[in-house]
Amino acid sequence: MRAPPVLTLSFMVALILTAGCSNNTGPIAGALTVSLSSPHGDDGAVLLTVVGGPVDSVESTGYPLYSARSGGDTLKLIVTGNLGSGAIARVHIPDSRQASLYSARLAQAAARGTYAPHDPAAYTLTLLP
Repeated sequence: MRAPPVLTLSFMVALILTAGCSNNTGPIAGALTVSLSSPHGDDGAVLLTVVGGPVDSVESTGYPLYSARSGGDTLKLIVTGNLGSGAIARVHIPDSRQASLYSARLAQAAARGTYAPHDPAAYTLTLLP
């Protein structure tokens, strides 16, 4: 005995729609926390670059923050204030599944008050969800 053609067609349409709904492949927005590890106790400003993909926005974690896009996937940040080791900014990205493609590099650092430069190689930056 065969199923009526209308029933078979309805079943096939339901199967296709169910399969399409169960495989969500769209982007999932997220944020990466930029954390600074410093050997100095007198940091007053850092200039860093975030690369790896598009950035939707940048959020301060309590410090004055200035940002500029430099090319499609490059973001430059200046963070100032009484800086110490820990979170200094949050970078919002359009797809958190691409977070491993992003990286941050410290370009310059300066002492508070005197603006004396510190060696950027002495610092560590991390970008974590």
